[in-house]
Amino acid sequence: MWDYEHGEVVCSTCGLVHDKLTSLELPDYRTGASNVEVSSARRGTRSLKRIPSREYRYRAGLYVECLRLTRGKPWLEIDFDRVFKTGRFIHAITSRASLKALKNIEAHNYWKDVNEGLKHIYSINPAYLTRSERSKYALAYMVAVRLKTGRYPSRERVVSVFNISDTSYRRLCLLAERLLMLHMGRNRKEARLE
Repeated sequence: MWDYEHGEVVCSTCGLVHDKLTSLELPDYRTGASNVEVSSARRGTRSLKRIPSREYRYRAGLYVECLRLTRGKPWLEIDFDRVFKTGRFIHAITSRASLKALKNIEAHNYWKDVNEGLKHIYSINPAYLTRSERSKYALAYMVAVRLKTGRYPSRERVVSVFNISDTSYRRLCLLAERLLMLHMGRNRKEARLE
């Protein structure tokens, strides 16, 4: 990590100082200027964007918290750019299985069906969307296909694309049936009112 306050490049894990930075131009703290020319004593001159010390400490805290949350969980991946941008960990720490499912959805062009299913589920009962990301998308896809074709997509397709287990597929089928029963009941009620 670049420690501009002390003018050092420091290992974020062990704290070992790897390099010293030399500032060619001091920042004007009164005007809030944040760009500083910095050169490395060993590697020659190069231009870097300076991170103000308050922001640096904030980002370092987020970085350490991400590492703490994922310690001992090698199946999780961290999107540090998202963490630093939003300051939140939601949708920034995801499992590799979910990332694989997202890539599969993109590769099979299922986003249209998934988004249609999400809209249907949200209009019927949004509580059904409180699942893991890949289960939520699998449920949405299953509902959309069922509404279009009258049948659920094959178990093999859903399990492989959305990276879920056979047991999860069976549970999602039951949830989809409940959702569709609520949907049909609502449609009948609306038809009677008209």
